Amino acid sequence: MQISSAITELCRGGRSCPIALCLLALLLAIGMSAAGCGKRRRQLAPLTGKVIYNGKPLRFGSVVIEHKYGQPATAVIQPDGTFVMATRGEGEGTAVARSRVRIACYEGQDPAKKTAPGQPTVLGKSLIPEKYTSFETSGLTVDVRSGTNEPVVLNLTETDGSPPER
Repeated sequence: MQISSAITELCRGGRSCPIALCLLALLLAIGMSAAGCGKRRRQLAPLTGKVIYNGKPLRFGSVVIEHKYGQPATAVIQPDGTFVMATRGEGEGTAVARSRVRIACYEGQDPAKKTAPGQPTVLGKSLIPEKYTSFETSGLTVDVRSGTNEPVVLNLTETDGSPPER
């Protein structure tokens, strides 16, 4: 049924036309908003890379890529420093765009330090300079293009030349 004929039908028989129009508009709005639910609204592209800290692969931690909207892309850093990005609820990869990056590497993320079952994980001290843990201060960005991307290398260094407190 077309919208104009639906409005005509609703307005017949002594019904109030403004109320019918409001109801029809509400139904159309609900239908149009529900039509997009669950569908990807941005293009993702695969992205892998390696985190280097003071010339050596970072052995554990996480990489987070900020998206303009929606969930960020995240990855767990492997013992050789490599990572593979994924976006929660959308799949492997990250949004096609130039995006800011942050890295986390805390004592509590070390896979060698296991917590007892049922005990909460305590992050402890950062093992990299704190500046890398924030999108605003890390200075790290990635350019993700549609299709295949070359692996990125994220180089982290001490800001003052001294090792962090451990």
